[in-house]
Amino acid sequence: MGAINKAYFNDAVSAESWQTELSLLTRHDIYFETRLADRPALAQAAYALRYQVYCLERKFENPEEHSQGLESDQHDAHALQGVLFHRPTDRAVGTVRLILPERCGEAGLPLAQLLSANNIDLEEFVRVKESVEVSRFAISKEFRRRWTDDRAVAPGHPLLRDDPLRRTNLACLSLIQFSLRQCIDHDVLYWTAVMEPTLLRMLARMGLRFISIGPVIFHHGFRQPCYAHIPTVLEEMRLMHPDYWDVVTNAGELSRKMGLPDRTAVALRNRA
Repeated sequence: MGAINKAYFNDAVSAESWQTELSLLTRHDIYFETRLADRPALAQAAYALRYQVYCLERKFENPEEHSQGLESDQHDAHALQGVLFHRPTDRAVGTVRLILPERCGEAGLPLAQLLSANNIDLEEFVRVKESVEVSRFAISKEFRRRWTDDRAVAPGHPLLRDDPLRRTNLACLSLIQFSLRQCIDHDVLYWTAVMEPTLLRMLARMGLRFISIGPVIFHHGFRQPCYAHIPTVLEEMRLMHPDYWDVVTNAGELSRKMGLPDRTAVALRNRA
C-alpha cells in the first residue's frame, strides 16, 4: 500500500468527516489503480481474472476450453490489456482490453468483421485507424460483493450504508481512465465496442454515451455494436458529472493532453 493510502487509512478523523472531506478522485487514488499488463505476471493476472468473470460468473466462455484457468484468445496478440487492482489488498479485481487496428492486419477489428456480416462498414462511422475496440471490460462479481463489506473498503473507517462511495463505481472509472490514457498514447479518438445493453445504460448514466451502429446482434447473448468519439464523450461527462470527469481525466491532465479545455479554463472563458 502506498504512502498516501497509509496516511488516509491511519488518520484519526472520524468516519463521517473522512467520508465528506475526500474528493472522488482522491478516493479513487486510494482504492484503485489500473495497470498495463506489459509483463508476464500481469498478463497472467488479467487472464485469470477474465476466466473468473467470463467463464465462471457470466458463462460467456466455456471453462472446459480454458483448462488452465486462464481466459485468452487470438485478439490478445493485437491488444493492450489493463488490470484493475484494489490498492489496499493489491488484488486484481477487473480488466479491460483495447484492440489496436494496426496490429490486426487485413482482417481488421473484430467489430468490423461482425458488422461486415450484416453489410455494415465500420469506416462509415469512425476513422478506423484512429480507433480501438474495447472488450473484456469487467469487474469481478466476487469483488463487488466484498465491496459492500465495511472491512474490505476501509479498515478502521466503516462507511455508512448510504455513503455515495457505495453508489459510485470507482472501479469502473479507473478502467475508463486507463483506456483514455492508452488512447492518448496511441493517437486514438474513437472507442468502438460490442456491449450488453445494460452496460451501455450504466455508462450513459455516468455521462459516457455510446452511439449505436446498426441493430442489436446475437454474439454471446444480445449485444449492441457501438462507438464513441472520445473528445465528445469527455465534454458530455464534464457537463453531466464533473466529479466523474475528474477521475477519468485525472483532474484534467488527460483532457489537456488531448488538447481539450479543462474545467478551470472553461469556467474562466464563461466568466469573460
